[in-house]
Amino acid sequence: MQNKLTRREIVRRGLGLPLAGGALLTLSGCGDSGRNGNDLVCIDSDALPSAEASVRRSLGYTESSGVPGQSCSGCDFFTAASTGGGCGSCTIFDGGAVNPAGRCDSWSADA
Repeated sequence: MQNKLTRREIVRRGLGLPLAGGALLTLSGCGDSGRNGNDLVCIDSDALPSAEASVRRSLGYTESSGVPGQSCSGCDFFTAASTGGGCGSCTIFDGGAVNPAGRCDSWSADA
């Protein structure tokens, strides 16, 4: 599959988000209270670097999707956790932790 640069990717790269921010998100707590993702808390929004918090706000990220059939686990940008049932990561958020039951405005059906 050809790797296309989208407008969002250009904007994200233009923000110059530090790699440490992605590492911080990956290490942030993922309280695994449920296997379906609905009870997971994958990020501490207060601990996010301001640039990353701004990206998440501007894209309307939520830990729980309110749109039937559109959650992070079914999105093309999502990568599931290797342990299963936990927080995954999102390429839009520079690999930062996301809830598989979450959603943002950039949701795109998994190809």
